[in-house]
Amino acid sequence: MRLIPDYKGRALQQLHIPLLNITVGTRLLPGTPELTNTRKSQAIQLQQRTPSLAHRRTSLPHHVKKLYQMRFFLLVFVAVVAPIALAHLETSDLEETVDMKLDDIQYFKKKNSLRGGDKKGDALYDYDGGPGTSAWDGACATGKAQSPISFQPHQSAPVYRRVLRFTGLQQTPLSTNITNSGHSVKVKLRTLKPITVSGGVLGEKVYEFQQIHFHWGKVPKEGSEHTIGAKSFPLEAHFVFYKANSKNPSAEEDGITVLGLTYEIGKTNAVLDPITKIVDQIVMPGQFVSRSGGFTLQDYLPRDMDTYFNYRGSLTTPPCSEGVTWVWFTDNRQVSDRQVSQFRKIKDDLGLNVIYNFRETQPLNGRKVMLVKSSDKIVL
Repeated sequence: MRLIPDYKGRALQQLHIPLLNITVGTRLLPGTPELTNTRKSQAIQLQQRTPSLAHRRTSLPHHVKKLYQMRFFLLVFVAVVAPIALAHLETSDLEETVDMKLDDIQYFKKKNSLRGGDKKGDALYDYDGGPGTSAWDGACATGKAQSPISFQPHQSAPVYRRVLRFTGLQQTPLSTNITNSGHSVKVKLRTLKPITVSGGVLGEKVYEFQQIHFHWGKVPKEGSEHTIGAKSFPLEAHFVFYKANSKNPSAEEDGITVLGLTYEIGKTNAVLDPITKIVDQIVMPGQFVSRSGGFTLQDYLPRDMDTYFNYRGSLTTPPCSEGVTWVWFTDNRQVSDRQVSQFRKIKDDLGLNVIYNFRETQPLNGRKVMLVKSSDKIVL
């Protein structure tokens, strides 16, 4: 705040911000008389010694000019880049559609699934002693192309060099959001541009990445939804993609593609560590943590993405909509037993720990399963 003379020589109060080189406003101080001739002369001399605003801007020091440039780019980011980022936010969970939310999942259970007048019903899986997956209704009970399945390498049709094409895999996310969805841990990556997959068994169709979620078991020998023969894995991740520009992916025959990845017990997984370490903060359904930055989607995926099983299946939770394209990688990652045990800490809508959340394998019913290989030298 400083005093400057007006054209009559009266004292004016002016708020000036040197850092931004702007004047907020001026006003006549209440009860301020015109200055005496001596004070008027001194004020005029002071005004003459004060450089003009235009002069100040043309003679700004280098570091101040840099500050102006930084301020300009910040405004550009807020006005242009941020809206672009928001335009590519993932829309919903695998189990959610425009017409159905996870809160309505009980409507896909059989009517006799409510026990003892318990209005809340049973847990989605049978860790509460209830009927679990056997109470799922609709397509879950009547569908003929359900997931997951058990892969049989020697009974699968071999196909070679069906390479998937990805774009945006190496983008460092603006933020990583980790949520307790009520029955799993869901991870969303917010990126400037959409992450897409096409090619390979997908042909020319383009699918945009939505989220990752996990399935685990009570003990290390179980937990994955898909199996190879009788072999299960302690953890399985599903990478959910929606067909680009689709309004209701789960209602379309080819609206959803899911990439599956399994984990073997071994060393600590550095990519999953930030997720498992914050599980204690998202114990209750709907709780989430958002962190700036994070790992790229490529960091989550396996090294070999050219060898995979492919088949047509369904969502693995109600409403079990069919028409989902599954790409299940044969290569896997490692995870520690401690990290898997962290997932079991989340609670469901009944306040129970989600000790496990995998669906049993479903019959093929004559469906064709392909084993895509990059080379005939690969033996499973």
